[in-house]
Amino acid sequence: MIRTFMCLLKRELRVLFYTPLAYAVLFFFWLLSGLNFFWLLQQLADGERLTMALQLLFNGPLLTFSLPVVVPLVTMRLIAEERRLGTLEAVLTTPISEIQFVIAKFVSAFIFYLILWLPALIYCGVIHSLCLTQDVVFLDVGVLVASFTGVIVIGLFYNAVGLLMSAFTTNQVVAAIAGFAVLFGSLLLFMLMGYSTQYEVIRNLGQFFSTFTHMLDFSRGVIDSRVVLLYLGNCIWLIYTTIRILEWKRS
Repeated sequence: MIRTFMCLLKRELRVLFYTPLAYAVLFFFWLLSGLNFFWLLQQLADGERLTMALQLLFNGPLLTFSLPVVVPLVTMRLIAEERRLGTLEAVLTTPISEIQFVIAKFVSAFIFYLILWLPALIYCGVIHSLCLTQDVVFLDVGVLVASFTGVIVIGLFYNAVGLLMSAFTTNQVVAAIAGFAVLFGSLLLFMLMGYSTQYEVIRNLGQFFSTFTHMLDFSRGVIDSRVVLLYLGNCIWLIYTTIRILEWKRS
């Protein structure tokens, strides 16, 4: 079973990295990440507090609003392309289970998502080196762990949404648009609810579900178990729903 899963995972990674779109997405996100880092350095040079550095590094506006675009572009082909080419039925008639099939696709997309964030490690090292020249300690291990925890759990949720949208259609563009609509729409809605209303109940509700607020807290070193469970729970039921859709199509 493990060997079958690893074969599926290698296949998905190979297909993913053989597409020009993957490298276009990498270039686009890394470019925005670099611009975000340049803006961060400017803020520090203008006297911004060092404690704000990680918040800007992981929750800068360029990154916050680009992820709902980038992730659906990666996940849109996962199942929709299989259905369009007619290979989905062939795969599902083999001894491979729907669970193995879906999890392999999800893990491959999540690995790609983590690669998107590799420059963040480099940027942390650069800032740490600059701070050492000024006899200032920049890296707080606890805050760094919390920040990457936020990146991971939010990434799990985003990729699960994109995977589900890909299972609904045979058209990659439709899957990408649907994923973008869900992710960007919820991000914007809960931001507006959390920061643009005078009603406390609505404001608290918006902040509780706001990805922006969650990442801001994570980048401050705050790991709220309720938020972690919220993302993990949503990720699990989204993947479960995707599996049920494929089971329905197989029957």
